Amino acid sequence: MTNTASKLKRALCSMVVMLALMAGITSVPVLAASPGIYTATATSHYRHPTTGVIEDSGGEGSYVLGQSMTDSALNKAALVEVDSSGATWVTIRLNLMDNIQSPQFQVDGSSVSATLMQEDYSNNTADYRMRVNSENSIIRCNMYVIPMGREVIFYITVGGLSAGSGDFVTSITVEEPEPVVEPEPEPEQPETTTPQTPSNQTPSTQTPSAEEPSAQPTEETPSSTEEPVTEEPVTEDPDSETSSDNEEDEESSEALGLEEFDASGNKVSDTSTEAEQSSSTGNPIVWWIIGGIVVVALAGGCVWYFCFFRKGKNPFRKK
Repeated sequence: MTNTASKLKRALCSMVVMLALMAGITSVPVLAASPGIYTATATSHYRHPTTGVIEDSGGEGSYVLGQSMTDSALNKAALVEVDSSGATWVTIRLNLMDNIQSPQFQVDGSSVSATLMQEDYSNNTADYRMRVNSENSIIRCNMYVIPMGREVIFYITVGGLSAGSGDFVTSITVEEPEPVVEPEPEPEQPETTTPQTPSNQTPSTQTPSAEEPSAQPTEETPSSTEEPVTEEPVTEDPDSETSSDNEEDEESSEALGLEEFDASGNKVSDTSTEAEQSSSTGNPIVWWIIGGIVVVALAGGCVWYFCFFRKGKNPFRKK
């Protein structure tokens, strides 16, 4: 009895652990790829990747041969396209197309139509594009293999997504989101505090006096009654003209290196010219005599004014 009870306990514990593990596995969320174009890695499965069931007619006895054959028939490169609405397409590439006919596909148990995107005869490959629920969907492929003379069934999954398209033909256009420009924060203005005035004091306010506009400058209008100014002719002294002419002649002769000669052929020197000029001005002794007479006359006039005329004495008046 004791052994039976312990075995039951162990069995119950094992079942609880298995249920907990299964609950944890099923509760892991599957995240869909964001809109874009991705290259992926395709993996072939002779058994169903979830149930482990082999649908091919070869059965369990042909598992090794069947897995090897499906690995050779499926290319490792694949393409995943997700548009802006979240719709997903998968493009798979099949090899050995010269030995394969009429491939058909199902996605998660539902039949879908596949589009032949391109064929590469040099590499003996063909690309098929189909709509899937997500990049985690299980694709079922059944195709007729000419060397075996029958249809072969296997499964395909994709993973390891990487941005890009490789050498596949794409059918969607991914619009890059516009960068969001955040508005610049406005600078904080410092708070201004107004000083509080005591209740018993009233601040005096001065009203600035309005400045009077400056008087505009008055324009002076010329009077129409102005008489024309007549310039008097200026008479020039002939002696000054002669002296200036002589000076100009001397300067021009000195500048040109010329010499003057008189009528007899003698050279005229500067000293003779100065003697002529001094003789033209007169003898200075005469001017000294005239100046003395003027001074004596002025002195006599002053004596007569102060001594006789101012005191009322006139020596020339008849008594």
